[in-house]
Amino acid sequence: MYINNYKNKEMEEDKLRVNAIPAKSFFVTMLIKDITLRDAIGDLVDNAVDAIKASAPNKNDLSAYKVVVNLKENEFSILDNGQGMSTDVARSTAFNFGKAATHKLIDNSIGQFGIGMKRAFFKIGYNISVHSVTKDSMFDIDINVPAWLSVNEWEFAFNKDTLQEKIPQSEKSGFSVRITELSDDAKVSFADMRFINQLQNEIGYEHMLNIGKGLTIEINGLKLRKTSVALVYNDLIKPTYWEKISEDLSVKIMAGISVKSEDEGGWYVFCNDRLILAKDKTANTVWTGSKGDGVPLWHAQYHRFRGFVFFEAKDSSKLPWNTTKTGMDMDSPVYKKVRSQMILMTKQVMALMDKLKNEKEKDNPVDEQKLNIAIEQAVRENRVSVLELRAKSNELQEKFVYPEELYSPAGKGNQINIQYFVPKEKYQQVRSQLQVKSGRDVGRATFDYYCDNEL
Repeated sequence: MYINNYKNKEMEEDKLRVNAIPAKSFFVTMLIKDITLRDAIGDLVDNAVDAIKASAPNKNDLSAYKVVVNLKENEFSILDNGQGMSTDVARSTAFNFGKAATHKLIDNSIGQFGIGMKRAFFKIGYNISVHSVTKDSMFDIDINVPAWLSVNEWEFAFNKDTLQEKIPQSEKSGFSVRITELSDDAKVSFADMRFINQLQNEIGYEHMLNIGKGLTIEINGLKLRKTSVALVYNDLIKPTYWEKISEDLSVKIMAGISVKSEDEGGWYVFCNDRLILAKDKTANTVWTGSKGDGVPLWHAQYHRFRGFVFFEAKDSSKLPWNTTKTGMDMDSPVYKKVRSQMILMTKQVMALMDKLKNEKEKDNPVDEQKLNIAIEQAVRENRVSVLELRAKSNELQEKFVYPEELYSPAGKGNQINIQYFVPKEKYQQVRSQLQVKSGRDVGRATFDYYCDNEL
């Protein structure tokens, strides 16, 4: 009687249950929908760099470590000689879809949400082989995606006879992935040299700081070059520097001048040494124009400007970036406060560039352009890498330092008045585009544009 009552109660409870288990194929399709193939590969490189930095005794010397990526028309592979993934982590958390509550991230990692590796696998192809070696464990996992999708279970399985706890000396720690039966997107892209070249350039930029610390990243046999990002620093010229450090998050900002370059100028924003915004010249940083809360729109006068922001957090969920690590979270209160500081620091450096421009105007003799002469010499002789400057930040201050006393603007005796008439409709279009208020401002801006770009 008791057993029958129990079964009846269980049947009644079953009737109340609503199945909310996601369909695998739908889940996988949606998982990869909003990520590009380029970003999927970037996620796997990020994971490799995390593992390397976790195993490096000296976080500022990564010269013993390497990430190797190969893209072929029928195969993708990536391997690193970092700490590897333990069987416990693989069994309990790493292959979960989303970060499990029990999953402890690597300190100061780039990974955050627990979906990057699996999402990348499914984006690239359908037959995946994983091999991992740590100092005290080793395993292989093979995933055939169509076969896995055809069953109800969500688990993966270690390959039989690959689990080991006594590691042969010939085995070095590291993690490798090989993917065959590529997606149509991967087949086409991996055969396209433009895609390969773009991937090499972008991964090189994203990990410029880690490459600067000695890390080797190879893509299709090409060792990514060390990108030099530097600011002028000497006794007369010092970048402006600001920092705020707390237990959860530290922010360090520096801004100054470097080589005059339209392409390289702008703001660079890093999260845990991973570049998120590169050479930014938009309102995402400070360049809003007169209708915004920032500074004037980017133009030739500011080509010497460089700004660098370094966010660092032990727990990467505290970082104010978006989920694909392609930009900042513009709604983040943390980023809003930092951006306000970036605007103030940009204005300090702009004051120098305004003087450099004014000193060159109005036919001022070259030998009278004393501030320009001093800046040109410093740019040639006194550029220091941002890594080195970050290490000596105690020598910097919030005030941007430059030899203002050398400034020698041209006298009015060398000036000439220019007047001309233009159609009103075209004038209004130009004034609106320049975001200025008067005909005098339009004339000044268009003349400056011609001088900057044609002379």
